[in-house]
Amino acid sequence: MNTAFLFIFIGLQAADIWSTLTALKLGGHEVNSVLAKLFERFDPLATMVAVKLLGIWALWWLDNYWITGLMCALYLYVVDRNLGVIEKLKK
Repeated sequence: MNTAFLFIFIGLQAADIWSTLTALKLGGHEVNSVLAKLFERFDPLATMVAVKLLGIWALWWLDNYWITGLMCALYLYVVDRNLGVIEKLKK
């Protein structure tokens, strides 16, 4: 069960990277203050890939389907929110 959630989480991480970068290109800003600071110093794509890989590794290491499932739900919300921001910025 955790393997399925982990693959869903990986897909959501890719969607978060794409949607965040798209929103940034359209003039949006990063809501997470830690990531926003890191984006000022480092390339946003490289920063997000590094953070996402760390998160994926942590969930794999924990091997707890409840935590991984909750993280999937959280990132489903994040990606949905990002898509809403993109739609607003396109207008």
